[in-house]
Amino acid sequence: MAMTPIQKQRNSMNAMRVFKASMVMALLAVIMLISFSCLHTQSQSLEEAEKINFIQYTLPDDDDTVVIFETTMGTVKAVLFEEQAPKFCEYFKKLVNDGYYDGTYYFYIEDEQKAYAFAGGKAPDGNDTDDTDKEMLEPEKSNDLWPFRGALCTFGREKGVFNKRNTTGSRILFVNSVVFDDDMINEMNELDANEQLIKYFTEKGGVPNFSQQFTIFGQVYDGMDVVEKINSAEVDENKKPKQEIKIISAKLSTYGENRSDNEEEAFPESFKSDDSAADTDSQDSNG
Repeated sequence: MAMTPIQKQRNSMNAMRVFKASMVMALLAVIMLISFSCLHTQSQSLEEAEKINFIQYTLPDDDDTVVIFETTMGTVKAVLFEEQAPKFCEYFKKLVNDGYYDGTYYFYIEDEQKAYAFAGGKAPDGNDTDDTDKEMLEPEKSNDLWPFRGALCTFGREKGVFNKRNTTGSRILFVNSVVFDDDMINEMNELDANEQLIKYFTEKGGVPNFSQQFTIFGQVYDGMDVVEKINSAEVDENKKPKQEIKIISAKLSTYGENRSDNEEEAFPESFKSDDSAADTDSQDSNG
């Protein structure tokens, strides 16, 4: 018996609902996988780290590019690392200049340890919409960039069937920090890793298991209190903020026009005393 036009329309609408539900579940599955894996250190990445230039804590030049996020919870400023992540920074800057992030949502907050939050979603649940930029780039990894507290990372998705790898897109990961309890600190100290790297993780915070997994393209130098406030927001069973949190606008500028009020605290590598630098060199030579 042939279906009536109304029956066909109902079947079509049901199929669309199933498709949308499956896309949401797929997105949540990816995020939950990241959430599960971020709570412990990834020893291999830390062990392979040798000499590191801690540019995330080094004073930027006045003409270095910064991004300014005006959010519903306050202002966040971050310097971009265009030399270390040139392809993604070029892509990100184009999106910012096009107004892509204006009015986008924080759509997932890891609330167990308040370690990170996802932003840049066109929909409140982070699902793709007709306006979502779906371009995917290969990760750009640098031995000088690490997922310390305040890092801006790309949102990773797996690509490929047999040779799976992470790819990066338009969504943004704002890194806060896991809890560095005694077990975590002891685990890190047992690694044959760069001592300064471990020191920064334990003292400054971050998510060690994200190390060398995603593109790190920026570092927050002003507005970490806002990042922490966002990460502390109450969420529902899907980790979506119960109260809407949005990026009102994003714009590009330079560090010279948006200097930190406390540069010594934000960029400690540039304010090391001669004595501390000499001590570090001595430790390296004796190691």
